[in-house]
Amino acid sequence: MNFIKWILTVLLPIGLFGQPSTLDNCEENISANVPSFFQKYFKCVDMSLSESGNYVNLYYSGLAPYDSWYYENDHPNHIDWYSQGPDYFLIPNAYITEYDYVISIPVDPEPRPNLVIDADAVDGEVGSSNFEYPMGSVGSALNGVNMFNPCASPPDVIEDEAYSFDLYNGHPAGPSGIYHYHTNSAGPLEVLAYNLPDVVTNTTPGTAEVEVYGIMCDGAVVLGCTELDGSAPDASDWDAQNGHVHDLVDEEGVTHFTNRYHTHICYNEITDEDTDGNGFQEHEFTPEISYYKTPGMGQSHERCGAMTSPYEPDEVLGVGVEFYPESFTLFNNYPNPFNPITSLRYDLPEQARVTLTIYDLMGREVTQLVNTTQEAGYKSVHWNATDMQGKPVSAGVYLYQIRAGEFVQTRKMVLLK
Repeated sequence: MNFIKWILTVLLPIGLFGQPSTLDNCEENISANVPSFFQKYFKCVDMSLSESGNYVNLYYSGLAPYDSWYYENDHPNHIDWYSQGPDYFLIPNAYITEYDYVISIPVDPEPRPNLVIDADAVDGEVGSSNFEYPMGSVGSALNGVNMFNPCASPPDVIEDEAYSFDLYNGHPAGPSGIYHYHTNSAGPLEVLAYNLPDVVTNTTPGTAEVEVYGIMCDGAVVLGCTELDGSAPDASDWDAQNGHVHDLVDEEGVTHFTNRYHTHICYNEITDEDTDGNGFQEHEFTPEISYYKTPGMGQSHERCGAMTSPYEPDEVLGVGVEFYPESFTLFNNYPNPFNPITSLRYDLPEQARVTLTIYDLMGREVTQLVNTTQEAGYKSVHWNATDMQGKPVSAGVYLYQIRAGEFVQTRKMVLLK
């Protein structure tokens, strides 16, 4: 192999792609000045309040933090395509590509007056309504993946596009490589399991304890088969895109939004029947009609879409201002089960002497990951399934325990081999 070929085939892929993209290592910077909903539910994005405080500027790249056959062959997240059933196909020459997008979401969005979201409006056809979300990226999933409207470019039919989805119900927009969702996906639910391990343990769409998929550029929230608190939604007042308005309250009783329009993606199969009894045929996709007005964002009829720069610049936080956790917390490790590396996260609201120790089920110390005084902050450490001598440990259940001042907490994790 000559030198140039070696550069192209060895060094270049390493420089371009590096390690696999996961929830553990994706880049993010979520400012403490954004509303609590965004801090609690999102990951792998950048976010800040705008300088007036009227918008949340949400920056996202569209890169999937999981494996897909739509990554290029030499990408560490690439897997080989296989058919998921009859008529499934792989989009040729379509590879996931990073784009720097931002949506400026109104903090207090204004509903469109006298808007009717019925079967005539929600028809899956491009350009049939003045208030239809534009084509392309119009929202962000919890993991920073693009969310598109449910209209396919003519002459395609959106229901048929499902046959080109990967295992996470996503696919690129042809050679452009803009990877996106039109419907539910395990990807955002994996973010919930990562951020809220004591709340969400099931990441299968339709069966998760809480199902949140993302937010549209106008502020409409996209949920699944639950409300924000995990309760079953009342479909009797859904419009034609499974949307309705009420307070969004989480499982702890915290009200994140008051009288917020949101839609639900909840179905067993794609059908034209009215399976939920709301008087319209089943809607299995993201919202088609923008409920809120977003004037001045470059789209006709006061609509919005992804932009390359925010509608209004980010707020500049004071120099030296730092934000700290409110309480001591030890989170569930991720991934769990794991092989051979997992990440352990913990929060320190104040300076403390910290030890983080791994034990086997007999209570014997395996190794100690942390033993020092640490300043307040959001902390994480990795364990590579080795003991204090650096030797690999056997598969099984292990305990990890944090001691920080008077605070003590222990959790379980499972090593697979």
